[in-house]
Amino acid sequence: MRRLGLRTRLVAAFVGVVILTVLMASLLANVGLHRSLDSYFERRTDDAATSAGGLVRAAYTNAGERWTAQTTDLLAHELVLTGYDFRLTDGERVLLDTTTLKPPGLGFRRVSSYSIRGSGAEVIGRLEMFALGPGGNLPADDELRGQLDRAHLLAAALAGGVAIAVGLLFAGRLTRPLRQLTDAARLLGSGSQIAADPPGASPEVRELGEAMRSLSSDLERQRRSRRQLAQDLSHELRTPLMLIQSRIEAMQDGIVAFDADGLELLHQETVRLTGLIDQIERLAEAEAAMPHLRAVPLDLDVVAREAHAALAGAFEMKGIALELDAAPAPAIGDPDAVRQITLNLLSNALKYAPPGEPARLSTCRDAERSVLRVRDSGRALAEGEQEEMFERFRRGPRAAQHGEGAGLGLAIARELAEAQGGSLDHEDGVEGMSFALRLPAAPGPRTGGA
Repeated sequence: MRRLGLRTRLVAAFVGVVILTVLMASLLANVGLHRSLDSYFERRTDDAATSAGGLVRAAYTNAGERWTAQTTDLLAHELVLTGYDFRLTDGERVLLDTTTLKPPGLGFRRVSSYSIRGSGAEVIGRLEMFALGPGGNLPADDELRGQLDRAHLLAAALAGGVAIAVGLLFAGRLTRPLRQLTDAARLLGSGSQIAADPPGASPEVRELGEAMRSLSSDLERQRRSRRQLAQDLSHELRTPLMLIQSRIEAMQDGIVAFDADGLELLHQETVRLTGLIDQIERLAEAEAAMPHLRAVPLDLDVVAREAHAALAGAFEMKGIALELDAAPAPAIGDPDAVRQITLNLLSNALKYAPPGEPARLSTCRDAERSVLRVRDSGRALAEGEQEEMFERFRRGPRAAQHGEGAGLGLAIARELAEAQGGSLDHEDGVEGMSFALRLPAAPGPRTGGA
């Protein structure tokens, strides 16, 4: 069974609430109005009975404390003006009876009966008051009741009709932006961008549209990244494979001798290809492992000392002095990831730092961040190159010329830094190359500054 759409359910809910509200209001108003009418009719009956009793006593007194035919005739005309019918008796004698003036079968109901006393408190007669209809109501009273009930029903019907019209209008205005966003969401897979919010959209719909536009932008960036990654991988893998293939074919054709030198060249290209594949695996592992990185207290100065001890000899062999300034820098992060970032930064400095110029590895505490910095005297970056340094497969001119690296070290390092809630950036305004790793500082004494 197909479920009703959102618009239909909204209209049904809106109409149902309005009709239920109108019916409840009509019911309560009807009950209250009927009680008010009954109370009014009761007071009117009492007032009419009191007025009739006064007329009877006045007529009896004016006639000389006795009943005459003229007196009762005049009294009959006065009593009929109250809207009720009366019967006046004196013992067994009927003095006045207006109910006989009406055709039989009208259903007279006695609504009041009491004794009339004269000036001396003696009983001068008994007066009975009659009305047509149940409960002593006059025909006009019952007609008024019916008119009010019909008016309530008509009001409920009109309210229901208005509720349907208004519900259709508002439900259409509410669901129209949702339908447009639904159509836009279906186009995300084809790479289309989501347009601006529909006119008159509610804040919730605009917030949803903003989230979908952000998702669309993220998907587009991912698509561009995948295309660029595929192009970079094909380019980086094709070069060593072509060199290996061409050298093997040259050996097969006898153009190049199949000797130790030729095998050494093949081995070098194979090692380079293997290193490239390892770098790609490291990048994939780093991205996959980011959500699982630990967040534990560690000391950046201890990591710096360990890295200095491991690579100082390599720097010396190249004629570069690796200086160390390891001030206390407690941080929160993943120890293995921080070591990998530090080694990547030092390896980058080892490739690009000019011989004879010192490189510097330092740590410090900077406000709410702990900082590990690697600085060398290499070529200063031009404007726009700072961010390009962190792009995947981006290599400097020297590395590209000598076939060093795959351009993934800094990309991996920044990914790992951000996964720990930190950052890795190239610092402007300094001579040479300077990279700073900043991580959330762990509780500890503040020493030094950035």
